[in-house]
Amino acid sequence: MIRSKMDSSEPEMILEKIRYYCGYEERCISDVEKKLEGWSVQKKRIPGLINALQKEGYLDEERFAKAFAGGKFRLNKWGRQKIEFELKQRGVPELMIMEGLANIDENEYNQVLKELILRKQKELKPETDLKIREKIINFALGKGYELILILDMMKNLKI
Repeated sequence: MIRSKMDSSEPEMILEKIRYYCGYEERCISDVEKKLEGWSVQKKRIPGLINALQKEGYLDEERFAKAFAGGKFRLNKWGRQKIEFELKQRGVPELMIMEGLANIDENEYNQVLKELILRKQKELKPETDLKIREKIINFALGKGYELILILDMMKNLKI
């Protein structure tokens, strides 16, 4: 018989599969819960599995927050606000979120914002200065950067 869902009667097999899932990349508790629910694991078994993963070092919210914040910043050029929002959506505790965001280097953060603003300015067709400023501000806000930083950077760049 071919099974389309994980048989929740085989706890060691489930634990082995979820270890692999957590070992592949950093995960948060809510990601693991969703995966286990998708495998039709009984709800009463999920806390025990998560506890086992935490004890074994496969699951660590602080490590996840740091990896997530660093990855989204470096790879996707996300700002702190967007990263914070996404981590909150995943149920990561506030303290862990702050730890993750604290790992973003301030100089690198400002440099990335500057590069994003200059790149966006080059992409825009010549219009009124006000429209260009508005589009750049909206773009940077959409990436999750703080308004005060955006305005300061644009002032320094004379945009």
